[in-house]
Amino acid sequence: MDITRKHFGMYNNHMVTKITLENDNGVEISCITLGATWTDFKVPRLDGTKANLLLNFDTPAQYEQMLVGQTVGRVGGRIAHARFHLNNQDYHLEANDGVNLLHGGAHGFQHLNWNYTTSRTANSISAIFQRQITQELDGFPGDILVTIIYTLNNNDQVTIAYSAQGDSEVDTLFNPTSRAFFNLSDHDNLASSELMINTPERLRLNEELIPTGDTIQVAGTPYDFQELSNIGQALLATDGTGIDMAYVVNGPGKATQPIAVLRDADTGRQVTIDSDRNGLMVYTMNHIASDQIRYSRDEGKRAHVFEGIALEAQTLPDAINQTNFGDIVLPRGGKKTYRTTYTYRLKD
Repeated sequence: MDITRKHFGMYNNHMVTKITLENDNGVEISCITLGATWTDFKVPRLDGTKANLLLNFDTPAQYEQMLVGQTVGRVGGRIAHARFHLNNQDYHLEANDGVNLLHGGAHGFQHLNWNYTTSRTANSISAIFQRQITQELDGFPGDILVTIIYTLNNNDQVTIAYSAQGDSEVDTLFNPTSRAFFNLSDHDNLASSELMINTPERLRLNEELIPTGDTIQVAGTPYDFQELSNIGQALLATDGTGIDMAYVVNGPGKATQPIAVLRDADTGRQVTIDSDRNGLMVYTMNHIASDQIRYSRDEGKRAHVFEGIALEAQTLPDAINQTNFGDIVLPRGGKKTYRTTYTYRLKD
């Protein structure tokens, strides 16, 4: 197992570092300190080269312009009207998506350059990112110490652990997620990609993509992935709008089962996702110009519409303003930890 580090560029006069972890099977992941971003998930090909299962960028400036691979928080997804009520107090945040707050706001985790360390055990290696997030920095109540750990083991599993130590004086919110975009194929679209999501229902969203509080059964719709289904066909049925849905996962009796499986029919590559969260945001990248993003797996390969799919495990969006969507309150002086595991295998 090996850990390497290299200079990735500069951001606001601070050096951005890229950390690469490689296991004994030749599987490797890379992260950069800007946004605690997951940039690479490389797996061996039969010809000795490696395929990158993630979309990525070449420079810090590109990551600042587009949300691809970063850790988003304190709260992933939207908070309606950029406000919430907690402990008999109303909190108003700075809206960055119309009147709503999206992905932690304009000063969320994705915009920060994180401190890092590394560690190793006999069977795993980790990149550990940490920062003090202050109320003055992002507008949420209280100062919290956040730790994000990417761990790669010899079972070809990547686990992301998100932890926060709460402020001693005030409760706050904590619901981060990863904005990694996957493409398991060797081509520039999702035509051969298949997806299974372990749920029969998704949230009903209004025109601003805020949950109404109701759920919708997915059976008989383009968004039904209860069985492995072709993503390309589902995208055709959306008339070019793509997929931007919140699925309700980990229902009764399902907490020990994977929440999703992503597979490519042509290559046989498969990633299984396990999570302790009750939501899975599914978003297909459908508005990037063809010269803005590049796969690292093949020089010169450019991304076009619907080339990647984000599978964001999190507590259901706008949970603080909804009944029974889950508890995202980080109690004063308390600690919360969430984990998501991605298991790679080559399907026969």
